[in-house]
Amino acid sequence: MIKYKIQKNFLDKTLFDRFQALLFSCSFAWFWAEHQYFNDRPFFSHSFYCNHKPNSPHYESFIFPIIKKLKCDDISNIRANCLVKDQKKHFSNFHCDRDYHCTTAILYMNTNNGYTLLGEKEKIKIKSEANKLIIFNSQTKHCAVSQTDTDRRVVVNFNYY
Repeated sequence: MIKYKIQKNFLDKTLFDRFQALLFSCSFAWFWAEHQYFNDRPFFSHSFYCNHKPNSPHYESFIFPIIKKLKCDDISNIRANCLVKDQKKHFSNFHCDRDYHCTTAILYMNTNNGYTLLGEKEKIKIKSEANKLIIFNSQTKHCAVSQTDTDRRVVVNFNYY
């Protein structure tokens, strides 16, 4: 049985609206990534935290308040992912975010018909709804499913202790 927790309206509306506006602005720096997990679809990414340190000029304003709310003791990785619209849905490969025990949280930045599937066998469908957070063990297999109704599907992925 997969254990997970969902929190709707996770962030204060003002902070969420500012963060969403940043991620959807024309000036936000997205970086091309060849695949989400091994040989699946390319996407765009923005690393907020990696290699044991902040990696983005937006870390203090937007990520720091979130990690305080999550009560993180330590951080493994934090990044935003952006999938672009296509005529059909695409599924990433099922994967675990980390091969060691920590926690994964996904903050959905916009509402669309994409979703996250938790569990390779159970396939629990978590809809993409703006300002919703899902928390689960990082060793839980999951996959991202792209959207067909909006130009972008944006999530922020946290891996922490």
